[in-house]
Amino acid sequence: MSRPWKKQWPRVGRGGRKSYVVGYYDHERVERSKTFASASGVGSARDWMADYCAAERRGPDSLERFLRDLDAQEANAVDGRTLGKVVAMYFALDADPELEGGLARATFASYQTVANGHILGRPMHNNKHEVIGRQKYATWLAAQPAGAFNESHTPRQYRDMMRSAGQPQTRVKDAWKVLSAVLSWAAGSHEVPEIHTNGCILANERTTNRRRSVRARSTGRGSHGRKRRSKTQSWALSPQAVEAVREQMLARVGYRRDPILAKRDAIITSLQYGLAARPQEIWGIRWTSITEAFAEVIEVISWGELDEYGKTSNSTERRPAVPAVLWEDLIGWRAALRAWGHPAGDLDFIIPGDLGGKRWGVIDPDTGACHLSLNQCKKWGAKFFTPAVTKVAERPEFAAIIGATPYSMRRGGISVRLRVEDPQTVAKDCGTSLRMLDEHYAFAIDDLRRFGPRPFNQEWLAAREAHQPAAEPTPLRLAA
Repeated sequence: MSRPWKKQWPRVGRGGRKSYVVGYYDHERVERSKTFASASGVGSARDWMADYCAAERRGPDSLERFLRDLDAQEANAVDGRTLGKVVAMYFALDADPELEGGLARATFASYQTVANGHILGRPMHNNKHEVIGRQKYATWLAAQPAGAFNESHTPRQYRDMMRSAGQPQTRVKDAWKVLSAVLSWAAGSHEVPEIHTNGCILANERTTNRRRSVRARSTGRGSHGRKRRSKTQSWALSPQAVEAVREQMLARVGYRRDPILAKRDAIITSLQYGLAARPQEIWGIRWTSITEAFAEVIEVISWGELDEYGKTSNSTERRPAVPAVLWEDLIGWRAALRAWGHPAGDLDFIIPGDLGGKRWGVIDPDTGACHLSLNQCKKWGAKFFTPAVTKVAERPEFAAIIGATPYSMRRGGISVRLRVEDPQTVAKDCGTSLRMLDEHYAFAIDDLRRFGPRPFNQEWLAAREAHQPAAEPTPLRLAA
């Protein structure tokens, strides 16, 4: 006999509101869950569990009638709820980062941004915070009855309206992902009885294709003036490109900018490339977590706060190898910090948040160390990395790296390692999977094709020793 079980008992939401989640198997032996406002009493979780057991004892047909009839009764009790109200409930009752099992802060923020503009139809703003209108397809979607999303027609119509409005494929996919997440929650929640199926899943036809017109973001007609430059050089930086960018970072000491900040930007470049790490992992590394042989990724800076969980399940609690070139850079950086008068103890962060002044950064209350704030983490790439890349790209041999981002160093570091190392080791060191390596990180770096496969540190050291700038990098006048 199959019995329901308590999954979260209770689940405490924001403001102390409690709900009770029950897991069960439906008549087709598919695991599902329901959420109830109370544990005991009429219409409570225990009431429903007792009714479920009684129906299940009579056989699968009886259980099917019980589950379907109950959904129908609850749906009839709800009158006129729109999808917009369901989306608001999803963010308040399930997605909120303050809730147990809620979304990560960065994911929550991105979901909210997509929902506000492309699902709820709220006013859109430009970079001057001026209202520039609402998306008609979004206001239409938010006003649709919630029950209409039990079938695939309404989600399909919404997707077609976004495409007709000229939205790029990436934005359509982002909005579809958020809508599907909302419907999946609603289908398993007692809070929204009128939705019992995710209509996005029912619309299971292939939503992307590789037609020429889609690849070119154009029409099926031939196009002229196509850029012949490969994007690989900017997507995954070579050791030579990284060294050129690092040199430009060191040269960016202009009016009212302390040289320690230029050295900070250079060590960030070395760290992210040498460890092939994500930016959030670099910000959270302390001196005690790195040795000449290995770096231990224990904490990350997620949404401006210390967190023991990274982007993926294996982001933290791993030990990537430290190249000798990186170790020498770290020794020099620690000495420079101490000579400048800044603490560089074992519990201090390798990248302090207060180098530009005491008003910057965030203090860790447990250790007193200062790490970068959310604003500093978000702006470092655009404020310091991108200008250096742009300057380096003025040289003909590096023209193709224009558009590179800090993440390009992670892709480049992984690609060089994959030339000579076991993919399983690389995946473990870099906190990713073999599938992700194959689909997103394994690039043939043109600058290395004239050599046979060599170890990562050897390739990097050769690039540093051979790096001879065509001209002295031009110092830029930048604020801290």
